Formats: sequence, C-alpha cells, structure tokens
Amino acid sequence: MSKKPHSEEGMVLQLQKFSVHDGDGVRTVVFLSGCPLRCLWCANPEGWNISSFCQRASVGEVIKQIERDEIFFRYSGGGITFSGGEPTVQEGFLRALAQAFHQRGISIWMETCGYFEWEKVKDIFKMTDHVFYDIKCMDAALHRDLTGADNALILENCVKLYHAGHPVTIRIPAVKGANFTDENMEATARFMSENLPGSPIELLPYHTLGLEKYRALGMTDEIHPFSTPSREEIKSAYETFRRHGVAVVEYR
Repeated sequence: MSKKPHSEEGMVLQLQKFSVHDGDGVRTVVFLSGCPLRCLWCANPEGWNISSFCQRASVGEVIKQIERDEIFFRYSGGGITFSGGEPTVQEGFLRALAQAFHQRGISIWMETCGYFEWEKVKDIFKMTDHVFYDIKCMDAALHRDLTGADNALILENCVKLYHAGHPVTIRIPAVKGANFTDENMEATARFMSENLPGSPIELLPYHTLGLEKYRALGMTDEIHPFSTPSREEIKSAYETFRRHGVAVVEYR
C-alpha cells in the first residue's frame, strides 16, 4: 500500500475563532483554500484558488494559533471544523492537520462539497467526528449549470461516508432563483430517506455577504440576482423533509 501524501505546509484562507455555528460547542473553523466547484452563489470566491487572500502556514503555526483556545473546546464540547474552499483539495496538508489535532484529542468536524476521490481521503474521515455534507442539487444537468460539475460523484461519496459509519449532516444552501425549489427539496428528501436514514438536514438560507468580495476581486460578472428564502419558506421546506422521516437540525 502506498503512503498517503502528508504536507507540513499549506494555504490557509482564514482561521475563524469562537464559532458556535459550525458544529457542537465552541469551535475554530480552519478555512483551507482551493475548490473544485464554482457555485454561482459562493460566498468565498477568494478561496477558489491560491491567491493573495491566502497565507502559507505550517501545521505547527496553525496549532500555535489555536492551542490557546483548547480550554474553550474542552468545556463546551467543541473543537476544530475544517472548511474552505473545499478542504480535501489540499489532501496532504489536511491529513497532517487532522493527525495533529487528533493526537491532541481535539474534536474534528469537516464541511465538504463531496467532490473528492474517496480512496484518497477516506483515512482522513476516520479522524473526523462529524461531517457537514453539501448536497446542492439533485438534478445532474442543473447541478452542472449551478456549480460547474456533475453531482454523481458527490452523491456516491455521500453514501460511502454514511455506510462507513461516519455521522453526516446534510446541508443545502437554500438559494432562490437557483436550487431552492419544491422539486429539489422533494428529490433531496427522498434521496436522504432512501440512502441516509437517520441523517439530519440543515438548510442554509442564501446571504449577500460575499458580494463585496466579488467587487473587490473584479468579478462583477459573477454576481447573480439570487435572493433569500423567507423564514416561512424555509419552514415549509423543512416540512417536506419531515414527511419523508428526515430530522431537521439547525446550528445557525
């Protein structure tokens, strides 16, 4: 068996401390740069590629910035959440970080778009306590239009994660004018009921906080006229999932 890539340095977009929305307890979110998708509503376009917004850091440097927060992790049941971009893009760096935090007994959660090669990263998920998994759209053609990639690999990896015994919470970015439709909610609820029994759903209403980033990056052509669902529309969508026996959870 070949040795898995392991990198002591990588590109970090941001460390967000004292987050209470990205898993249990108080957490530090480690945003790693790089993403294989190009979602039309992405709030972090600066994380798509390596850019001036990113900072090269070593595993030791990341740990040094976070170790003073370990007391908050211990008392709140929190820890680290890897996000991005897509954290699995920097496979070797992610593996090295996960091993370091795992050895320190720090809880690890991960947010992923699911677009990765399972065999290359499945060992990393073994060190992960919980996975936030994006399922953006069930229709393959529409998924390509909205994200630039097919969804077959994403759905396949989701089922593999579930059957490997990893706790999974499905997250859907709820974007009016894109994927927030009755048809997509119904199709996703049915997929979860049939393939991920017991896994909960969380809807993340679209927000416009990333629009200034597009302007700052000179990407005004990438701004689309999407809108945010109302609270009542979100509640109605949740009822669709409940009818299929899917539990609802909200971390936000």
